[in-house]
Amino acid sequence: MTDPKQSAQAQAPPTSHLELYNNFYTQALRLVAAPGNDDNDEKLNQNIIVTLDTLTKLIFGSDASMKAKIVLHGAGALELIMELVQMPSVAKSDSKTLQGIQLSALKAVKTCVLRNPAGRSRCRSAQVYKFLHKVLEDGASNSQSSPDVSLLTEEALTTLAATCLGDDLNALEASFIFKPFIKKAKENFSNVSSMQQKILYLETLFAAVEKEQEKLLKKKANKDGYGMDSFFKNLVECESNIRTGYSHLQDAKYSMSFKHYSHAMNLIAPYSEYTSLLDPLFLEIRTRRAHAALEAAKYEDCVQDTCTLLDGNDVRSEETRAKLMKLKGKALIRLGRHDEAKETLAKWKILCPQVNKDDEDEEIDKLLKNVHIS
Repeated sequence: MTDPKQSAQAQAPPTSHLELYNNFYTQALRLVAAPGNDDNDEKLNQNIIVTLDTLTKLIFGSDASMKAKIVLHGAGALELIMELVQMPSVAKSDSKTLQGIQLSALKAVKTCVLRNPAGRSRCRSAQVYKFLHKVLEDGASNSQSSPDVSLLTEEALTTLAATCLGDDLNALEASFIFKPFIKKAKENFSNVSSMQQKILYLETLFAAVEKEQEKLLKKKANKDGYGMDSFFKNLVECESNIRTGYSHLQDAKYSMSFKHYSHAMNLIAPYSEYTSLLDPLFLEIRTRRAHAALEAAKYEDCVQDTCTLLDGNDVRSEETRAKLMKLKGKALIRLGRHDEAKETLAKWKILCPQVNKDDEDEEIDKLLKNVHIS
């Protein structure tokens, strides 16, 4: 006999927006795993559209913090969208159904990335640009500029613009990939004023980012294999290693985490002198690698990463600066460099009072007892 208390708990409504999304995400994964056949493909495709539209409704209107949590939940919201559009039943669908699925997917992607840096930063790894490439390529090759094709192309351009807004790295990659399709759309839909406005925006954006990144763009492929093709290939692999490194860090596998962050660094280091677009990635890699290094007893590496960041101009967050100073101080203690540790941690206490005012780190408190802070 079922326990009434357990039954009530099982049927209890979600207590938060994130819990509601978690329930939806679990159901969506079941749809992705659903076996397909000719008899139920039509139903599967309708369920895919419903799922994509529901995702859009769940995310729409959320603030940046909630959007980030949703987009990063599980394997990722963007990744879920791409899995849905790549289901075998979609490939076998008629053109009208395919366009309906693609339109719903575009709206879902757009909702994930608007006012959400966490979403925009996952476009490469989630293969969003590969999807946009297919949609725009199909639209460019369609000799009949029908209303359906026009609507889909315009939504693809709107989504592309959303992925680039506030993300120059995405804008640079989009410029590298999509300019031929934008040119074709400009010709094919010359009478669609709203689309022409979006095309003008993208052309202006691409011209600006190309001018800013002229030094990087002039770095042609050479005997070392550098160039824009290898740049974006390395970037994808770098971001993959960052995610793996963070996963290992969360699981307390510190040596493995350090290894993946180091590999991520090596993949993009050759481009550091040519562009500042990678600075946020360097900041993330060095900050988390320093944490992994401290826990893995690689104290010199921890000091090196923290010093590099603290001596530069890339750390604008007081919270991040406090974390780096604390990591550096702890590493110096382990190395027996107590005078340097005292100086670092004294600065940490003065410069970051709001961050550390409630800190209860006994090791640091003990060390600072003999330090006079004026």
